[in-house]
Amino acid sequence: MAASLNRAAFYAAVRASLFDGRLKSSQVTGMDAILDAAPSLLGTTSLGYSLATTFHETARTMQPIEEYGRGKGRAYGPTGFWGRGFVQLTWEVNYAKATARLRQLGILRADEDLVTTPKLAMRLDVAAAILFYGMVEGWFTGKKLADYFGGGRYEPVGARRIINGTDKDDLIAGQCGHMVDALRAAGHSVIPTVVSPPATPKPGFLARLAATFTGKAA
Repeated sequence: MAASLNRAAFYAAVRASLFDGRLKSSQVTGMDAILDAAPSLLGTTSLGYSLATTFHETARTMQPIEEYGRGKGRAYGPTGFWGRGFVQLTWEVNYAKATARLRQLGILRADEDLVTTPKLAMRLDVAAAILFYGMVEGWFTGKKLADYFGGGRYEPVGARRIINGTDKDDLIAGQCGHMVDALRAAGHSVIPTVVSPPATPKPGFLARLAATFTGKAA
Protein backbone atom coordinates (compact mmCIF):
# COMPACT_ATOMS: atom_id res chain seq x y z
CA MET A 1 0.00 0.00 0.00
CA ALA A 2 0.85 3.73 -0.08
CA ALA A 3 -0.60 6.41 -2.28
CA SER A 4 1.30 7.18 -5.48
CA LEU A 5 1.89 10.93 -5.75
CA ASN A 6 4.50 13.68 -5.49
CA ARG A 7 4.27 14.44 -1.78
CA ALA A 8 6.20 17.69 -1.97
CA ALA A 9 3.71 19.01 -4.53
CA PHE A 10 0.79 17.79 -2.43
CA TYR A 11 2.07 19.50 0.71
CA ALA A 12 2.75 22.72 -1.18
CA ALA A 13 -0.85 22.76 -2.40
CA VAL A 14 -2.55 21.98 0.92
CA ARG A 15 -0.23 24.34 2.78
CA ALA A 16 -1.64 27.20 0.72
CA SER A 17 -5.29 26.12 0.54
CA LEU A 18 -6.01 24.59 3.96
CA PHE A 19 -3.19 25.36 6.41
CA ASP A 20 -2.84 29.15 6.12
CA GLY A 21 0.54 28.89 4.42
CA ARG A 22 2.28 26.87 7.13
CA LEU A 23 2.54 23.17 7.97
CA LYS A 24 3.86 21.86 11.28
CA SER A 25 6.08 18.79 11.26
CA SER A 26 3.42 16.92 13.24
CA GLN A 27 0.83 17.66 10.55
CA VAL A 28 3.16 16.35 7.84
CA THR A 29 3.92 13.26 9.94
CA GLY A 30 0.22 12.54 10.33
CA MET A 31 -0.50 12.97 6.63
CA ASP A 32 2.52 10.84 5.73
CA ALA A 33 1.05 8.04 7.87
CA ILE A 34 -2.28 8.39 6.07
CA LEU A 35 -0.69 8.41 2.61
CA ASP A 36 1.49 5.43 3.59
CA ALA A 37 -1.60 3.46 4.63
CA ALA A 38 -3.81 4.43 1.69
CA PRO A 39 -4.97 1.40 -0.33
CA SER A 40 -3.30 1.51 -3.74
CA LEU A 41 -6.67 1.07 -5.50
CA LEU A 42 -8.35 3.95 -3.62
CA GLY A 43 -9.47 6.65 -6.05
CA THR A 44 -8.42 10.28 -5.82
CA THR A 45 -11.79 11.60 -4.64
CA SER A 46 -12.12 8.87 -1.99
CA LEU A 47 -8.62 9.61 -0.71
CA GLY A 48 -9.38 13.32 -0.74
CA TYR A 49 -12.51 12.79 1.33
CA SER A 50 -10.60 10.59 3.81
CA LEU A 51 -8.02 13.35 4.25
CA ALA A 52 -10.74 16.00 4.60
CA THR A 53 -12.50 13.91 7.22
CA THR A 54 -9.24 13.67 9.16
CA PHE A 55 -8.68 17.42 8.78
CA HIS A 56 -12.08 18.05 10.38
CA GLU A 57 -12.14 15.28 12.99
CA THR A 58 -8.68 16.13 14.34
CA ALA A 59 -9.21 19.92 14.35
CA ARG A 60 -6.54 20.34 11.62
CA THR A 61 -3.83 18.65 13.71
CA MET A 62 -3.70 15.61 11.38
CA GLN A 63 -2.80 13.59 14.45
CA PRO A 64 -4.92 10.96 16.23
CA ILE A 65 -6.87 12.59 19.06
CA GLU A 66 -9.09 11.56 21.94
CA GLU A 67 -12.69 12.73 21.93
CA TYR A 68 -13.08 16.04 23.72
CA GLY A 69 -14.63 15.41 27.13
CA ARG A 70 -13.90 11.67 26.81
CA GLY A 71 -17.51 10.79 26.13
CA LYS A 72 -18.90 12.89 28.97
CA GLY A 73 -22.70 12.71 28.93
CA ARG A 74 -22.72 9.79 26.50
CA ALA A 75 -23.50 6.19 27.32
CA TYR A 76 -20.06 4.96 26.25
CA GLY A 77 -18.22 7.58 28.32
CA PRO A 78 -18.02 5.64 31.62
CA THR A 79 -16.89 2.49 29.78
CA GLY A 80 -13.60 4.05 28.66
CA PHE A 81 -14.36 3.39 25.00
CA TRP A 82 -14.79 7.00 23.96
CA GLY A 83 -13.65 8.27 20.57
CA ARG A 84 -10.02 7.90 19.57
CA GLY A 85 -8.01 8.14 16.38
CA PHE A 86 -8.19 10.04 13.09
CA VAL A 87 -11.92 9.26 13.18
CA GLN A 88 -13.69 8.60 16.43
CA LEU A 89 -13.90 4.88 17.16
CA THR A 90 -16.43 4.44 20.01
CA TRP A 91 -18.08 1.61 22.00
CA GLU A 92 -16.37 -1.58 23.16
CA VAL A 93 -18.02 -3.72 20.50
CA ASN A 94 -16.43 -1.56 17.79
CA TYR A 95 -13.02 -1.71 19.45
CA ALA A 96 -13.38 -5.51 19.42
CA LYS A 97 -14.42 -5.60 15.76
CA ALA A 98 -11.52 -3.34 14.81
CA THR A 99 -9.12 -5.59 16.71
CA ALA A 100 -10.26 -8.67 14.81
CA ARG A 101 -10.06 -6.96 11.40
CA LEU A 102 -6.68 -5.32 11.99
CA ARG A 103 -5.21 -8.62 13.17
CA GLN A 104 -6.52 -10.22 10.00
CA LEU A 105 -4.80 -7.49 7.99
CA GLY A 106 -1.54 -7.94 9.88
CA ILE A 107 -1.61 -4.44 11.36
CA LEU A 108 -2.10 -5.67 14.94
CA ARG A 109 -0.17 -8.60 16.38
CA ALA A 110 -2.03 -11.42 18.11
CA ASP A 111 -1.03 -9.99 21.50
CA GLU A 112 -2.27 -6.47 20.66
CA ASP A 113 -5.89 -5.77 21.58
CA LEU A 114 -7.80 -2.50 21.32
CA VAL A 115 -10.23 -3.67 23.99
CA THR A 116 -7.59 -4.26 26.65
CA THR A 117 -5.48 -1.32 25.43
CA PRO A 118 -7.82 1.27 23.86
CA LYS A 119 -4.97 3.77 23.45
CA LEU A 120 -3.62 1.60 20.64
CA ALA A 121 -6.20 3.40 18.49
CA MET A 122 -3.96 6.46 18.84
CA ARG A 123 -0.97 4.80 17.17
CA LEU A 124 -0.45 6.31 13.74
CA ASP A 125 -0.56 3.10 11.71
CA VAL A 126 -3.58 1.81 13.64
CA ALA A 127 -5.44 5.11 13.37
CA ALA A 128 -4.79 5.25 9.61
CA ALA A 129 -5.98 1.67 9.11
CA ILE A 130 -9.18 2.37 11.06
CA LEU A 131 -9.72 5.49 8.95
CA PHE A 132 -9.43 3.68 5.63
CA TYR A 133 -10.94 0.28 6.35
CA GLY A 134 -13.68 1.87 8.41
CA MET A 135 -14.68 4.16 5.54
CA VAL A 136 -14.16 1.60 2.77
CA GLU A 137 -15.98 -1.23 4.57
CA GLY A 138 -18.67 0.84 6.30
CA TRP A 139 -17.74 0.20 9.94
CA PHE A 140 -19.22 3.37 11.38
CA THR A 141 -22.73 3.78 9.98
CA GLY A 142 -22.98 1.16 7.24
CA LYS A 143 -22.30 3.80 4.56
CA LYS A 144 -19.11 3.43 2.49
CA LEU A 145 -16.86 5.56 0.30
CA ALA A 146 -18.04 3.62 -2.75
CA ASP A 147 -21.59 4.85 -2.08
CA TYR A 148 -20.50 8.42 -2.88
CA PHE A 149 -17.33 8.31 -4.97
CA GLY A 150 -16.12 6.50 -8.08
CA GLY A 151 -17.90 5.36 -11.21
CA GLY A 152 -18.71 8.98 -12.08
CA ARG A 153 -20.05 9.80 -8.60
CA TYR A 154 -18.73 12.75 -6.62
CA GLU A 155 -21.00 13.43 -3.64
CA PRO A 156 -18.84 14.88 -0.84
CA VAL A 157 -21.81 16.44 0.98
CA GLY A 158 -23.71 13.16 1.24
CA ALA A 159 -20.51 11.31 2.15
CA ARG A 160 -20.63 12.76 5.65
CA ARG A 161 -23.15 9.99 6.37
CA ILE A 162 -20.20 7.57 6.38
CA ILE A 163 -19.14 9.08 9.72
CA ASN A 164 -21.73 11.31 11.31
CA GLY A 165 -25.03 12.03 9.57
CA THR A 166 -25.08 15.55 8.17
CA ASP A 167 -22.91 17.28 10.80
CA LYS A 168 -20.73 19.94 9.05
CA ASP A 169 -21.33 18.17 5.74
CA ASP A 170 -20.98 21.30 3.56
CA LEU A 171 -17.83 22.43 5.37
CA ILE A 172 -16.11 19.04 4.96
CA ALA A 173 -17.21 18.87 1.32
CA GLY A 174 -15.37 22.13 0.68
CA GLN A 175 -12.26 20.82 2.42
CA CYS A 176 -12.52 17.67 0.31
CA GLY A 177 -12.41 19.82 -2.83
CA HIS A 178 -9.10 21.34 -1.71
CA MET A 179 -7.66 17.92 -0.87
CA VAL A 180 -8.72 16.50 -4.24
CA ASP A 181 -7.22 19.49 -6.08
CA ALA A 182 -3.96 18.98 -4.18
CA LEU A 183 -3.86 15.25 -4.95
CA ARG A 184 -4.43 15.94 -8.65
CA ALA A 185 -1.74 18.63 -8.68
CA ALA A 186 0.58 16.05 -7.14
CA GLY A 187 -0.23 13.49 -9.84
CA HIS A 188 -2.02 11.00 -7.60
CA SER A 189 -2.75 7.77 -9.43
CA VAL A 190 -4.32 4.43 -8.65
CA ILE A 191 -1.88 1.52 -8.68
CA PRO A 192 -3.50 -1.70 -9.90
CA THR A 193 -2.68 -4.84 -7.97
CA VAL A 194 -0.32 -6.98 -10.05
CA VAL A 195 -1.02 -10.70 -9.96
CA SER A 196 1.84 -12.86 -11.19
CA PRO A 197 0.82 -15.51 -13.74
CA PRO A 198 1.35 -19.12 -12.71
CA ALA A 199 4.76 -20.49 -13.58
CA THR A 200 4.98 -22.71 -16.68
CA PRO A 201 6.25 -26.20 -15.81
CA LYS A 202 9.71 -26.89 -17.17
CA PRO A 203 10.09 -29.68 -19.76
CA GLY A 204 10.15 -33.05 -18.08
CA PHE A 205 8.58 -31.70 -14.86
CA LEU A 206 5.32 -33.61 -15.26
CA ALA A 207 7.17 -36.83 -16.02
CA ARG A 208 9.33 -36.43 -12.91
CA LEU A 209 6.25 -35.63 -10.84
CA ALA A 210 4.52 -38.80 -12.09
CA ALA A 211 7.57 -40.81 -11.19
CA THR A 212 7.29 -39.76 -7.57
CA PHE A 213 3.91 -41.51 -7.38
CA THR A 214 4.73 -44.55 -9.55
CA GLY A 215 8.21 -45.13 -8.21
CA LYS A 216 9.59 -45.18 -11.78
CA ALA A 217 12.56 -42.98 -12.69
CA ALA A 218 11.80 -40.28 -15.24
